Amino acid sequence: MSDWGVGYSRALMAAQGVGFEPAPHLDGDAYAKFVRGTMDLVMRGRDDFSEDFVSGVSEGAVAAWERRIAQEIAQ
Repeated sequence: MSDWGVGYSRALMAAQGVGFEPAPHLDGDAYAKFVRGTMDLVMRGRDDFSEDFVSGVSEGAVAAWERRIAQEIAQ
């Protein structure tokens, strides 16, 4: 699996441990906290990242947010 794919997968897994506040209609603060928290969990304790890995983590965190919003809407 590529660095991007590894980062993406790890972000999706890490997002399960991040607090979720469904408030997409507000100023985006909840979204930013969720994505930042997910990325922090994945990158905690690591010093060297490839650009592809970081890109995958970022996109995975955004995808995890979108999945959570979709689940909230479906309920």
